[in-house]
Amino acid sequence: MSGVEIPAWRSIASVPWLYPALEVVHIIGIALLVGSLVLVELRIWGRGGELPLAPLARFGLRLTLVGFGIAAVSGTTMFLSQPNELLGNAPFLLKMGLLVCAGVNAATFHWRGGVARADRVGRVQTLASLGLWLAIIICGRSIAYY
Repeated sequence: MSGVEIPAWRSIASVPWLYPALEVVHIIGIALLVGSLVLVELRIWGRGGELPLAPLARFGLRLTLVGFGIAAVSGTTMFLSQPNELLGNAPFLLKMGLLVCAGVNAATFHWRGGVARADRVGRVQTLASLGLWLAIIICGRSIAYY
């Protein structure tokens, strides 16, 4: 037997509606994650000045974490249904690398107090965040075609 075999997870493919349902849940998680990030990032860029940044960022972070959790659980479940195929898939591997970069960027942003500062470095990090998440989405959509 070569590669990783997880028979219980393989059965996901045997239920015709289950994998598409997981994809829908994954997309909902991504929408929550990216939507809340964009809202806070726009505020850091000076849009919506009537909204206080700190409470908006706290609320946005909670939505971002919920969205990430939903996307991570559904994505992991989809991965476990076909690990051998995905570990040989270039867009999947690139997506995983970009996820690490997005995580490091977010951790650095919060570590340096990016919300409180809302400075040039923070704005650059928000642009990097948006670019990384768009690239992650593009890679995710590309997985099926490689």
